[in-house]
Amino acid sequence: MPEWIQTLTVDASHNASTDVTGIAIIVQQRVGRKGREPIIEEVAEGFSNVARGAGELLAIYRALEIARQRGFVRIKVRSDYNAMRHKLRDDFRAGRSDTGLRGSVLLLARTFEWVDFGYVPRRKNHIAHSLARHARNLTAQAWTAPFV
Repeated sequence: MPEWIQTLTVDASHNASTDVTGIAIIVQQRVGRKGREPIIEEVAEGFSNVARGAGELLAIYRALEIARQRGFVRIKVRSDYNAMRHKLRDDFRAGRSDTGLRGSVLLLARTFEWVDFGYVPRRKNHIAHSLARHARNLTAQAWTAPFV
């Protein structure tokens, strides 16, 4: 049995002139040991009221929400923001908690049977990157951080 079944690749982009953060989530079904094809869903959303630098974390939170809504139980969430992803992975594995959006991500991740926070090099993240840049020009939804 594979370690995970679905891969959710995320990215975020901020439009300074409109103060809108676009996020993208690419959902892929795992095929074989190394395959992550085909893409089964592409999600693009624009949000206002996102704290500077929190876009990628928001994208991970939304990816986890979408995975939960779809009934996924074993997932890998990939991001090109390696420092944030690395700390999130370490905190998750150690069972640490936090407050705010970061705490909400850790709490939501614990509702899955198996989660891994993986790295995707920027050069391999072009679909999510393009989609996030498009999403920052969409009509924004107001973002309110969940309570932990």
